[in-house]
Amino acid sequence: MSVDAQEKVNAAYAIEYLQEHPEAGLCCEGRRWWITPNANETDRRALCLDEIEAERLTEDPRLRHVSAIAHSGRSLWIVRRMT
Repeated sequence: MSVDAQEKVNAAYAIEYLQEHPEAGLCCEGRRWWITPNANETDRRALCLDEIEAERLTEDPRLRHVSAIAHSGRSLWIVRRMT
């Protein structure tokens, strides 16, 4: 399924996308939330989420918060590497 970056998706679809694209990440800046296709380039947007769905996603144990990223005021979560 192709999703327009302006269309908002739910947390279930977002976690599925993140698991299928291990280089992707969940970003937050202010009240804006999006999935970036590459966690090293957080300006790009593949999917958008509303605040409630995004907060639900940040609580998912499959994700981990990345501290100290290059963009001040921006937060990033990525899929945990399970070993």
